Amino acid sequence: MTMFTTLLAVGAASLASATPLQSRQVVPNYPPNEVSTGFRLVANVTDPATDLTPSVDGWEFQGIHTGAGLNDAVLASGPGRIFYHNGTAAEIRFAEGSILADGGTPLFPYGIYVQGEDEVDPTYPAEHDVAINVGSGTIGVSLLAFPDPYFYLTAHAQGTFVACPRTVPYYNAEFTVVRFAYDTFNPDTALFDRNVPEGCTAITLIPECDTLPELPEGSISSHEFAANSKCYEDVSAINWPEYGP
Repeated sequence: MTMFTTLLAVGAASLASATPLQSRQVVPNYPPNEVSTGFRLVANVTDPATDLTPSVDGWEFQGIHTGAGLNDAVLASGPGRIFYHNGTAAEIRFAEGSILADGGTPLFPYGIYVQGEDEVDPTYPAEHDVAINVGSGTIGVSLLAFPDPYFYLTAHAQGTFVACPRTVPYYNAEFTVVRFAYDTFNPDTALFDRNVPEGCTAITLIPECDTLPELPEGSISSHEFAANSKCYEDVSAINWPEYGP
C-alpha cells in the first residue's frame, strides 16, 4: 500500500487544429472520511522499497516514557494514543492549534513537539526529534486542512516524518522512533530535496477515527476546544492507488 506523494495537476490536452477543443469533466475520487473528535495516527510508508524490517506500514504513533512529562515518539504495532485537535476554529484554520493527548495523574495535556532545524538529537546529531511531552506542543503541527483532499499530520515545514530504528539511551534498547527530516533547497533545480536519514523510511501519519474519552473529575486537561476532525475509519484498509483527481 503506497500513500500518495504528490498531487497530479489536471490539464486539457490540445487536439488537432481541425478539431475543436473539447472539455472533459474530471470527477475527484478520494477515500471516504468521517468526522470525530478523537483519532489515532497510523503510519503509511510512502516508498515500500525503503520500508523497515519488519514493516512499519500500519503501525501507530505513540510515546515511550523518558522522564517526568517526557516521551519519545515511536511507532508500535499495537494501538496508539488517542489525540485531538485543540484550538478555536480560527487557530485550526491557520495551523495555530495543537495536536494533544491526555496523560498522567491527574490527566494533563501532552502535545506533539518537533525539533526545529537548529535543534538536534544529542545521540544522533544529524536528526531532529519528535516527542509527546507535557504542554501544548509545537505550533504548526496539525492535521492538514482544506483545501487539501487528504488528511494527515503536518509540521507545516518543508520536510517529512520518518521512522528509524534507533537506540534510546533511557532504556539502552532499540525502538522505532519518529523523527522529522527537513528538506534542503537545491539551487541547481530550484526544488527541495528530501533528506531521509540513513536506515530510515519516510512515513505519512494519517488520522484514524476513535472515541475521545471523557475526562475524569480533577483533570488538568480540558476538551473545551477539542475540535471535530476529519479522519478515516480504517487507514490500513485503504488502497491509496485507487484514489486521486
